[in-house]
Amino acid sequence: MAGQLVVLSGPPNAGKSATAKALCERYDRMLHIEVSVLRDFLRMGRLRPWDRSPDGRRQHALLVSAACDMAQRFLEAGYGVIIEDVVTEDDLPVYSAALADAGSLESSNAPVHFIVILPALDVLLERERARPTEWRLGGRLQALHARFSAWHDVFVLDPGDLAPDLVADRVMAQAAAGTASLVTAAS
Repeated sequence: MAGQLVVLSGPPNAGKSATAKALCERYDRMLHIEVSVLRDFLRMGRLRPWDRSPDGRRQHALLVSAACDMAQRFLEAGYGVIIEDVVTEDDLPVYSAALADAGSLESSNAPVHFIVILPALDVLLERERARPTEWRLGGRLQALHARFSAWHDVFVLDPGDLAPDLVADRVMAQAAAGTASLVTAAS
């Protein structure tokens, strides 16, 4: 995956972090950017990820831009990069613009792969019950699952009961085949 960018999306509890970790363990030079961790760097003025107010959208766009800028620097240094975020259909243009602004699509010739990890709703709800009460999403989780389920223009991977390393195998296969390409830079 060196020199490639994978954007892993899906609802909370989908297994994005475990899949990203499994992917990173396979290569010598990998960077895993969790947009939620970037959000946690905000000490004051941090808005909820689902805040769709103008300020919430600006903050999310700023976080996406920061993630894409960081990805670009590491791609140029020969690293593979995984960006993990809950990217909905509404957010995809924000990512495309941020990747273009960061130069990820032009200067590094890095393929960009976009994969949604989407387990069955009952799996997500079971994982949700295991989370601390203050982290639970309530009805937002069902709504997100419905949104991802209805999204047909992207590659959606149902991990079933596969271990994260086997989900990583499927991600690698889709990236290698180019079936999950968001944008491929001009050669």
